[in-house]
Amino acid sequence: MASGSFNLSRTGSTSSYITFKCSWSSTANQSTNKSTVTVTVTATKSSSSTANTYGTQETKVTVGSSAQSNSGSFTLAPGKTITLFSKSYTVAHESDGTKSVKISATVGGNVMYGNGSATVTLDKIPRYATVTQSNTAKTETTATIKWSADSTIDYIWYSTNNGSSWTGINVADGTSGTYTINGLNPNTKYNIKTRVRRKDSQLTTDSSALAVTTYAYPYANSMPSFTIGNKLTIGLYNPLNRSVTVNIIGADNSQISNDTTSGTSITGYNGSVVVGRLYNSIPNAKYGTYRVRVTYGSNVSTATGGRYTVNENDCKPSIDSVAYQDTKASVIAITENNQQIVRNHSIVSYTATGLSAQKGASVSSCSVTVNGNTYNLTISGTSATGGNATIDSGTNVDAVFTVTDSRGVTATKTCSVNMLDWQLPSAIITLQRQHNFYTATDLTVDAMFSSIIGKNAITISYACTKDGDSTATVTGTCQDNVLKTIQLDNTYAWAVKVTLTDSFNGTTIYNLYISRGMPIIYFDRLKRSIGVNCFPQDSESIELNGVNLSRSVMTRSLSAAITDLAVNTYTVIPFDLDVAAGGKLTATNDGGIRVGANVSKVLVSGMCSYDLIQSTSSRHIRIVKNSYTANNTLAWSWQTLVQSNPGQVEIMPILADVTEGDIIYMLYYTGNSADKIGGNTYGCRTSMTVQTV
Repeated sequence: MASGSFNLSRTGSTSSYITFKCSWSSTANQSTNKSTVTVTVTATKSSSSTANTYGTQETKVTVGSSAQSNSGSFTLAPGKTITLFSKSYTVAHESDGTKSVKISATVGGNVMYGNGSATVTLDKIPRYATVTQSNTAKTETTATIKWSADSTIDYIWYSTNNGSSWTGINVADGTSGTYTINGLNPNTKYNIKTRVRRKDSQLTTDSSALAVTTYAYPYANSMPSFTIGNKLTIGLYNPLNRSVTVNIIGADNSQISNDTTSGTSITGYNGSVVVGRLYNSIPNAKYGTYRVRVTYGSNVSTATGGRYTVNENDCKPSIDSVAYQDTKASVIAITENNQQIVRNHSIVSYTATGLSAQKGASVSSCSVTVNGNTYNLTISGTSATGGNATIDSGTNVDAVFTVTDSRGVTATKTCSVNMLDWQLPSAIITLQRQHNFYTATDLTVDAMFSSIIGKNAITISYACTKDGDSTATVTGTCQDNVLKTIQLDNTYAWAVKVTLTDSFNGTTIYNLYISRGMPIIYFDRLKRSIGVNCFPQDSESIELNGVNLSRSVMTRSLSAAITDLAVNTYTVIPFDLDVAAGGKLTATNDGGIRVGANVSKVLVSGMCSYDLIQSTSSRHIRIVKNSYTANNTLAWSWQTLVQSNPGQVEIMPILADVTEGDIIYMLYYTGNSADKIGGNTYGCRTSMTVQTV
C-alpha cells in the first residue's frame, strides 16, 4: 500500500496558529489494473493559542481529473486537530501497472484558507502476460505447439483437456517458443491450452483452447467395386506419406496381393497372378466382397471394400460337342436310322461331351432345351446324358445345350434335330347299301397317314354289330381305297366300327351307322299295311315317312249326371261312355283317353253342361294330360253362369303335343257343390273328344 502527505500553505487571513495537512493512501486492484486512492485533509491549531477558532469551511480535493468537496461549520480548539475532508478516488494505472497522479487540495471558508498540491506515485500493480498459440506440426501421437507472449516468460504449462490438468515445461526466458506433446492417441481430438508465467509479475495467463486432432494411422479410404481384370485404384489415408504395406484379402480370406507404397493411392491389380487369385477366391459365386489391410509398423487397419465381380466373357464354361439319338428300338426298326426322329414316337437321348469350367469354377449342371421343353442331363466326369423324351414337332428343331458352372455362369451349344412328321391316321369313308336297301353293302376307306420316308404302312379293319346285339358278327379287313362289299341284313340297322392302325400303332376309330334297307314303297303282308319311305309300324295302316296317315278319334261322355260336386278345385270328370274310330286312342277306367304309338299331335275339344245353376258365378273346365298342372294343361275355358238357369262351358278344338302313353282328362271347377253336371239323359251334353292328326 502506497501512502504519503504534504502540507498546505496558509493563505488569506488564516491564523498563524493553524496548519493544514493533506494525507493519502492507495490500495491496488490487480484484476482491474486500478487503485483506490483515499485523501484526507486535516487542520491543527497550536497549543500556544488561547482561544478557539470557529466558522464555516469548504475543502476541495482533486486527484488527477476527478474532484470532490466537503463543507460545513467547525470549531478548532487550541492543541487539537480536526478532519476537514476524507474521500476515495479510483485511479487507473498504465498498462505496465505503474501510475503517478497529482493531488491538489484547497481549503476555503470565512476564517481560514489554504492550498497545496503534490504528484504522488502509486504502488505498481503486477500485470498478466498476453499469450497466443498455434499448431505447427502433428503426427499420430504428437502435436507441436508454437506460443508467443507480449512479456518475458520464464515458465510454461500445457493442457490437452481444456485446462482440466496441466503439465509444466521449464523454458528459457523469452517471449516465444515451441514445445511438443508426446504420447497422444491417434485420430483423437484434443483441446490444447498454453499457460505462461510472466517473469516480472510471476502471474500466469492461459491461452484460449486450440482444437488439434492427431492423424490416424494409415488406412484404406476408397475401395470401389470392380470387375475382375479391370484396373483397380485403392485410396489411402496417408497424410504423412508413411511407407505402408497394402494387402487385398479375398472373400475366402485368402491374400490376393502384397504391395508397399508411401503414397495416398495404389493402382493396378489387373495382372494375371492377381486376376487368377481373385477368380479362385470365389469359385462358387459371381461376385465377392474384398477387404483391404494396411500395415504401418505394428499398426494394422482392415477395411471392408466393395464388390468384385467376375467377367463372364472371361470365365465361361465350355462344351466340346453335342449329339442326339433315337433310343426306341421299335421306331429305329422302321426308320433304320437313329438320327431320324419320329414325332411323338422316338425316345430321344441327348449327350454333351468335353464339359469344362474356367477360372477356378467347376461344372455344376447341364441341360438341353428342345421344342420348349428343358431336360436336366446327368453328369459323369466331363460328359452329360439324358432327356429320353419324345418331341412334338413336325419340322426340324434345335436342341440347345446349356452348361452351368458353380458360379452360375452359362454357355450354350446347339445342334439341329432331324424330325419326321407323324400324325394319327385319318380316312374318308363311304358306307352304302346297294340300291339303298339291299343286304349287300359297299365299304370304301380312303386312308391318309404319315409317310415317314415311305416306311409307314396302314392296316384297316371293320366290325359290324346288328342293332340290338352287343357283339360284332360281321368283321374283316380291307385295303386302302379299295371297294369292299360286306353283307349287312337289310332288315336291321347296323353299327359299323372302322379301325385304322399304322406301323407305329397309331390308331383312329370311326363309328358309322347304316339304317335298315328302305324301299320307296313297302308292302307288309303280315300287318296288311303300306309304308312309303318307311316300314309300316301299325296294322292295317298307310304310313308316310313313319307317320300313320289314317286318323283315330274318340269321344267320351257321362251315362248319368253327377252331383255333390267338389268345390274350388279342379276335379276329373269320370266319363264312362266312349265312341271311337281307329286304333290309336283307348279309353281308361278313370275317364281318360290314352294316346297310342306314333302319335305326336292331337286335336282336343270338350263341353260341360250344368242342369241348374245354384249361384251366379264363373265355372271352369280344363283338358290336361296325365295330371293337373299348368304345364300339363292342353286347353282351358270358363263362363259366368246365371243362378236358376242351365248353362254350359265349351272348349273349341285346339291342337296339342302328346307322346305315346299320355292320358288325356277333362276337369271341372265350381264354387257351389249343389250344381249338377248333366249326363247322357240330356243328350250327352257333357263330353270330351280327342282326334289324332
